Amino acid sequence: MEVLTITRKFKFKQGNNSTLELDDINQDFEPTRVMEHYAQLYPELTNANIVDKGIIDGSHEIHFNTLAGTKG
Repeated sequence: MEVLTITRKFKFKQGNNSTLELDDINQDFEPTRVMEHYAQLYPELTNANIVDKGIIDGSHEIHFNTLAGTKG
C-alpha cells in the first residue's frame, strides 16, 4: 500500500481583487493556525473566514475570504 500526501494550497483574495497563493508553513498546522501566522503580514486575515474548497487539480485548496462591507 502506498500512502500519498496531498499538498495544500492556501489562497487569499486581497481587497484589490488579486489572489495570493500562500505557502503551507507546516503540514501539521490547522488552517486556522496558518491564517493566524499570515495575519501578521496581511492584517485583513484577522477577520477572515476559512472556506475549504476540497480537492482541486490534485491539491487541497483552502481559501481565506475577508469580510468586506460597510459599517452601520
